[in-house]
Amino acid sequence: MQKQWLIFRTFLIAALSGLAFYKIGIFLPWLLGPMIALLLLRQVTKLEFIWPKLLRQIGLIILGVQIGSSFTKQAIELMWYDFPLMILLTVSVVGMALVLSILFMKMSGESLATSILGSLPGGLSQMVLLSEEVKTANSTVVTLMQTFRIFAVVTIVPFLTAWIPKGTHFDELSLTDVTSFNVSHFLFFIGMGVTFFILMKRIHFPLPELMAPILSMAIVQFITDHSVVEVPTLLLIVSQIFVGAHLGLQLEKVSELFTFRLFWSILGTNVLLITFCAFMAYLLMFIHPVNSFLDFFISAAPGGIAEMSITALETGADLSTVTSFHLFRIFFILLLAGPLVTMALKKWVKS
Repeated sequence: MQKQWLIFRTFLIAALSGLAFYKIGIFLPWLLGPMIALLLLRQVTKLEFIWPKLLRQIGLIILGVQIGSSFTKQAIELMWYDFPLMILLTVSVVGMALVLSILFMKMSGESLATSILGSLPGGLSQMVLLSEEVKTANSTVVTLMQTFRIFAVVTIVPFLTAWIPKGTHFDELSLTDVTSFNVSHFLFFIGMGVTFFILMKRIHFPLPELMAPILSMAIVQFITDHSVVEVPTLLLIVSQIFVGAHLGLQLEKVSELFTFRLFWSILGTNVLLITFCAFMAYLLMFIHPVNSFLDFFISAAPGGIAEMSITALETGADLSTVTSFHLFRIFFILLLAGPLVTMALKKWVKS
């Protein structure tokens, strides 16, 4: 009974803080409210909070369905034209992250392996697993760097995007029928989503709760050219509360590891990386004027796909563009950059 009460209290505080942020006009209230409130309460009070992994998973599934619904057949066909830009943006951001890892090493005094694996924007759990394979890497610091980067991006980027004009270039893209509900299409989506989820769990692919509904929804809608399902606004709010509560409590677990030197090293390099992302977005806007600066900036931002998708939802950026760019970066780092960097670091240690 005590556990259920703690879970309910955590949710109540998260929901009320989101509502408070919404009432006073803070941007991205239902994500930032729970995240900041729970983080601060853990620091200044002795209150105990419990947030089950299941609630985070439910939040990610709801977000995945909403994100997947943006992948219309027309939007997916247009993604082919963005493919060269995905390569350019991903290689540029990853390259800058590697350059800044050297600066971080100089500022913090951490090892090269720790600095590189902590700086790569490839997902917290994946980078931590890679760091465990390299003897000179400090997995604890890598966890801290990855977690704080997500927190910094989720805090800074939404406030910056609030001042950027919203794009409307994809408003005309709609499915041939967005009002009717097709049971067979929905069941096909559920079956495919469950299959993707099981396969992703087996190969330890990042965020299967989010990725499985995105991919299955995109495939079904591309094949049928028909909307599968729309997510009610209330469910989207609940999903953001669930994810925001998780982020706030997750950061608290490593916050006591901060030193003044480490804090400024992480903050400084992340601000520089976000600034570089803004520069790349400005450049790509001229190369490919079909997309707005807002689309490219959120696509380039080195945050998690869930957090950046929520930002895209709230700012009116093209959700399919933002998601596809982040998906490409995940694949690029997990399948190419991450393993290559790990192999190079292992050889460096042996030599």
